[in-house]
Amino acid sequence: MSSRPALRTLTALALAAALVAVPAGRGIAGRGTAAPGGGPVTTPPSDRAQPGDESLARDAARNELSRERFYFAMTDRFANGDPANDRGGLRGDRQSTGFDPADKGYYQGGDLKGLIAGLDYIQGLGTTALWITPAFQNRPVQQDSAGYHGYWITDFTRIDPHLGTNAEMKQLVKLAHRRGMKVFFDIITNHTADVIDYAEGSRAYRSKGAYPYVDTEGRPFDDRDHAGRETFPEVGAGSFPYTPVGSRTAKTPRWLNDPAMYHNRGDSTFTGESSEYGDFSGLDDLWTERPEVVQGMIDIYRTWVKETGVDGFRIDTAKHVNMEFWERFSPAVNRGRFFVFGEVFSSDPAFTSRYSTRGGMDATLDFPFQDAARSYAGGKGGAAKLSALYAADDHHLDADSNAASLPTFLGNHDMGRIGHFLAVSREFAITEAAVRSNSRLQGSS
Repeated sequence: MSSRPALRTLTALALAAALVAVPAGRGIAGRGTAAPGGGPVTTPPSDRAQPGDESLARDAARNELSRERFYFAMTDRFANGDPANDRGGLRGDRQSTGFDPADKGYYQGGDLKGLIAGLDYIQGLGTTALWITPAFQNRPVQQDSAGYHGYWITDFTRIDPHLGTNAEMKQLVKLAHRRGMKVFFDIITNHTADVIDYAEGSRAYRSKGAYPYVDTEGRPFDDRDHAGRETFPEVGAGSFPYTPVGSRTAKTPRWLNDPAMYHNRGDSTFTGESSEYGDFSGLDDLWTERPEVVQGMIDIYRTWVKETGVDGFRIDTAKHVNMEFWERFSPAVNRGRFFVFGEVFSSDPAFTSRYSTRGGMDATLDFPFQDAARSYAGGKGGAAKLSALYAADDHHLDADSNAASLPTFLGNHDMGRIGHFLAVSREFAITEAAVRSNSRLQGSS
């Protein structure tokens, strides 16, 4: 990403802090001295190399593609290389076309031709890989905003006409490779655009306990008992907590138009069961426990790899999809020299690591590092938080990956920029100090 110098500085500070406070039992065998009472292991300072130091300084085993320096581009917001596609071939006002450069909630005109024209600039920043937001065809407008970001997909086989064509995507990858750069797609398997509505007129989440799925014979079943298998109970219109209604032609491939391919439980509350079963702010949540959905998504993304030569995937909303899906999907698409990393929005390494150690991804975005580094640099947390973060690296260790493969970042399109976070932390610290000072003054009066 573009803030690599700042990230290197913070990483160096973090490593120094982590090494200052090594937890008891984590010293180097035969080198450390335990303090009385079970305190931290300490090592006498030395300006000379010690036997065994060289082996300790070796690089961790890493996937070659984990060494990339990413430039993350939201295609619509980068550069307008072809004004003719600004409205995506649609007619009418912004509620029909999604285009309104005067409103940041709508398409602004950026496209693949703009990215192609900017490859020299992007590479000149020291970038080795380009990661772009989802580029497949989106529903142009939902309510009072447009799908410029790419996360409301209706056609998984076609580049959104606002951004360009399939041929232009192939050209982007080809020209990037010619420069020695990689290209990564941001992909979605959790949901599609919001096309399905419910006949009951409500969207409140309905739990599996209160509203179990039933098969066509009226027998309740738990879909988790069938996740990861080749067979699944037969279901019909009355099998769901809600009765799905809506267009049967809006999506591509055609299997996506079958309402039985979705959970149909209402909007997620992002807690408990609903985190994997609920609609993400109304977006149609795919029934990823079904083998048809698993294979359908594998087919979609294998085709894109074959046709474009893309180098890897960043997977959106990965933690909202059941683990059995990832156990089949990840190895099916991750073949050869390829790198797959997931968005698992959590600061807990014990949780985020499950998607690589069990789910088969190469890595997950390093949200735990972002949280610890932001807290430390912003003055909200001490070095102990960073020390604990690095001490938890073994959670990521398995036969083919480890914590060294985690893509690091300090801010992103969902959260905001690190400079803003630090400014807010500074303002909070100043306010907090003023409150404490005022309290002391009042207490002495």
